Amino acid sequence: MKKILLGTLLSALILTLTGCSTSKDETENIDKVFVYGSLRSDMFNYDVYLDGKVKENKKATVKGELFHLDNKGYPAVVPGDREVIGELMSFEDFESTLKELDELEAYVEGEENENEYNRKVIDVTLEDGSIEKAYYYEYNPSADYNKDDKLIEV
Repeated sequence: MKKILLGTLLSALILTLTGCSTSKDETENIDKVFVYGSLRSDMFNYDVYLDGKVKENKKATVKGELFHLDNKGYPAVVPGDREVIGELMSFEDFESTLKELDELEAYVEGEENENEYNRKVIDVTLEDGSIEKAYYYEYNPSADYNKDDKLIEV
């Protein structure tokens, strides 16, 4: 009983400190994605994966630490206290677009220990100071696939 209570309290503390979550109840109403790298509207993967699918796009930030994966040539965000600049997007067909983004980010539900990135819920701050919850892809440094990565702070 003490272990369960301690685990629950620890999970609540981590959520409070990072603004991140993956609880099932919370994800049911999420219909937006925060992007911070090659999916931003001025970057190359936007044209490939998102052009013509975006319903709304707003400048936004999240709390985290942004890195460049030197050996792979793309960015990664992990939990942290700094401000990561990106865009909050909603889509014409959210479910279909989310599935495509999961494939791009090598995210497979239920394989969180091995995914290159995990899809999580995070608090997103808009330019007007309002906060919305959205999905984002968080780098998974513990995955075997990522063990040799060279992270360069941005």
